[in-house]
Amino acid sequence: MNTFTLLLKIASLIIPKQKGLILLGSFSAERFGDNSATLYKYILKNHPEITAIWMTNNNQVEDEINKLGGPVFKRRSVHGIWLSLRAEVVISSHGIKDAIMFEPFHHRPKLVYLGHGIPLKKGWIEIKNISKRLKKASLKKIKYSTFMISSSEFSAQLQNNFLPIGRNKIKITGLPRNDMLFEIEKHTIKENYNLNNFKFVILYTPTFRNWGFTRFFPFEDYDMKKLNKFCELNKVCFILRPHHSDLKNIDTNFWKEIERTSNFILITHERCSNVNELLVASDCLITDYSSIYFDYLLLDRSLIFLPYDLKKYSSEHGFNIDYDMVTPGYKPKTQNELLENIEQIIYGKDEFISLRNELKNKIHKYQDANSCLRLVKEIKGLML
Repeated sequence: MNTFTLLLKIASLIIPKQKGLILLGSFSAERFGDNSATLYKYILKNHPEITAIWMTNNNQVEDEINKLGGPVFKRRSVHGIWLSLRAEVVISSHGIKDAIMFEPFHHRPKLVYLGHGIPLKKGWIEIKNISKRLKKASLKKIKYSTFMISSSEFSAQLQNNFLPIGRNKIKITGLPRNDMLFEIEKHTIKENYNLNNFKFVILYTPTFRNWGFTRFFPFEDYDMKKLNKFCELNKVCFILRPHHSDLKNIDTNFWKEIERTSNFILITHERCSNVNELLVASDCLITDYSSIYFDYLLLDRSLIFLPYDLKKYSSEHGFNIDYDMVTPGYKPKTQNELLENIEQIIYGKDEFISLRNELKNKIHKYQDANSCLRLVKEIKGLML
């Protein structure tokens, strides 16, 4: 801890808090997204008694929020630092540094940790070969968070396994970002991303690997010409959404091949900051170990899993729960199997509908658009 940060921590203990002042941020103050962004927009629209301010380091994010008409300040600016000393509550989706530059003494300000989703994977604390920096970040979340949120008792247990904060500090509100799954129209999002010419849209969103880039379509019989021909005949579109960390390890030959095809679209975080828009636009989700599919359950649409390196991933990272028990979808081993599975889904022969619904009811206590409403009630309970 440097001297400046220590002075901020001490000053925050002494300086009076401004009633109703909440600071929000996400992705280490570099992006506008996830649960924090959804909650911010909800508060702006519905709660004038709360002063909600977005904190960022990024000029593009600042411009984006100015267009929304909401207040935004640079986290490192003089005004931003002053706000951090006056705030009653800080809201983050990834960690305290999403919005302010210091860890608070004695919960001044109070930190509400919204998290990044329901964890399928083990937490950083449990993994042996992970950096001290990541483990330290998890310990800070446990120490400084007043409470975190979850979507059900079952999910809360998974979260407490991932980040052992204590069940008494987890509130069942639902995840704010999932409210929009019930609020926006599929055809509107498809129109926004020029998808209306396709009859069936597949969103492909793998997670990242610490050891290298993700293999899209990881099959021995991989054949892009055949894959694209199938898509053209059936009017199928693949939206490819690499994990933002994976963009640093791009397989350039693959992406060049994708650029030459007519039915494959690369949509990165820069083009679409809110992946839930793409969930709404899609008819099927392909993933591997990303917990994004837990959110997708709310849409009652088909799932396909491609855990091509399951043994290595389990060894390197590990799982919070038995993988096969909570992945209700096809797991093709070849490209031909993948195409057969997609055909089955297109023609209404998905074999996993019942299992998906069972898991959905475990993961989501609330299946509505009121997660922000419930969360704001909890946050108001922290205020002076």
